Amino acid sequence: MHIHDVLVVGAGPCGLAVAARLREHTPSATFTDDEHQRYHWIRKHGRKINVKNYRTNVDSFDSAKRHAPRQEHNNIDMLVLDADGGDWMTKWKKLFRSFEIDYLRSPMFFHIDPADRDALLGYTHENARDGELQPLSGCVGRETSKHRKKKKRHATGRVAQGGADVDERDRKDYFTPSSSLFDSHCREVVERYSLAENIVRKEVVQNIEYDTLAAFEDTDTESGVSEQSSFSDEPKVFRIKTDNGFRFARIVILAVGAGNAPSVPRICGLPYSAPHAGYCHAMQLGRFPPKHVMTKIANRVPSYLLIVGGGLTSVQLADLAIKRGVEKVWLLMRGALKVKYFDVDLEWVGKFRNVNQAAFWSADSDEERWEMLMKARNGGSITPRYKKILDAHVTRGRISLHTHTTIENLGWDPSSRTWDSVATSTELPLPAIDYIVFATGVKSDITSTPYLQHLQDMYAVDVVGGLPCLNDDLMWCDDVPLFVTGRLAGLRLGPGAPNLVGARVGAERIAWNVTDILERRRKMSGIISDTIETGQDGDLVDFVSGRNNRFHILDNQSG
Repeated sequence: MHIHDVLVVGAGPCGLAVAARLREHTPSATFTDDEHQRYHWIRKHGRKINVKNYRTNVDSFDSAKRHAPRQEHNNIDMLVLDADGGDWMTKWKKLFRSFEIDYLRSPMFFHIDPADRDALLGYTHENARDGELQPLSGCVGRETSKHRKKKKRHATGRVAQGGADVDERDRKDYFTPSSSLFDSHCREVVERYSLAENIVRKEVVQNIEYDTLAAFEDTDTESGVSEQSSFSDEPKVFRIKTDNGFRFARIVILAVGAGNAPSVPRICGLPYSAPHAGYCHAMQLGRFPPKHVMTKIANRVPSYLLIVGGGLTSVQLADLAIKRGVEKVWLLMRGALKVKYFDVDLEWVGKFRNVNQAAFWSADSDEERWEMLMKARNGGSITPRYKKILDAHVTRGRISLHTHTTIENLGWDPSSRTWDSVATSTELPLPAIDYIVFATGVKSDITSTPYLQHLQDMYAVDVVGGLPCLNDDLMWCDDVPLFVTGRLAGLRLGPGAPNLVGARVGAERIAWNVTDILERRRKMSGIISDTIETGQDGDLVDFVSGRNNRFHILDNQSG
């Protein structure tokens, strides 16, 4: 059997962020700009120069050293499994196409590239695609810049204390990229790190186990890849059962988004035999509007849709339905309509978010973190741009918005293919509804995630709000090298965990630990010596990165 070093479950933005980070030598999160330039110069030219020892007048780098092949430390055997397709971000692309989403909600400094904090902005300018940036007008203006505070101080003679600090030069970052621009940047990352060749496989994970190889002797190796393991004395490994057989790995990384299948709220009279001709969850949409509604539109017969949900997806679908010819859409929300630039409040998104993150990380318990997380996200919300779109449709009578309203009863008429009786909590007078879309999000709860049940039985972890209480390294527990990123890591990453900011931070925290674990395992197997990066090159890497004692390399040069 073949044992992969790392198996990533999920090929979305979080999975891509982890895979790219595992192949990046100098991630921007841990290096300053000066260190980046210096490090890359050493990697490129360091073995081409002579350094004289002032005592012995002998070259420190002899010819053999300069021309010796460099041993890479992150040549990791990686496999990625995704239930939706055999390519990166298959589901992401499908949803953006289905909803006709033109722009991301996240600002420019949130992306999956580990090499540079401003990688997306740089890619945009490099390829002259500035026209694909949408400004978030008023976003930075809601904060108080240093310039504005200085003006107030001169006017009043006192220092203005209110409002969060922001450098006005950061205005360039408060743009959102087009979906095509972001997709192009992701493809460039895939190519740069050689992640395109036979790494992503379309397989549905059904179970995850962690045990010794002896415990897996009953495995049918014909259903997996039949090869001899590269390590003779292998400690515990993961066995991942998929719809295509078994996969084995030393480390598993979960990057699965919500982690659960979309579920529709329980409503009296709603048949739950899926798929149903009269309704669908937004995450499972195929053709929209469905065929029988499009037939009505083609025949110029009025058609009516009901969309349930208070988030951005509900308004995007309502707008799309109107554009495609639906006569009228009723939009129901169980709470108030909330308008925000991002999923979380601005103080969790800006460059000064470390203040809030520090408070989150220093919380006394996971229950407290859960409360902070829920307060920061505060349910679904829409952007100011879509609020204008919604208002325009409401003014024209094409959308009827009802907040603090829920569905209490339904009745489906199969002959007319309509919901002929829809009872709501506010007793709305509704006509026969042709189709209902539930844009109610997806609940994250590992206690109901099928492929995690065996792991939870064998290595139980505490659960708060459906999220696992991971250790500080984002591991399932200290003895199980299963790492979690994205929404399921919310108790460790904070409110931004489901978004691109969480993808990049999670990848950074996971990557260092993955490297350390693989180092230890290779040492145990006698494959490598005490250090992965040996010799002068390793010393230079340690010096530039600030790892270990920086004076150690000077001692080596003088000896």
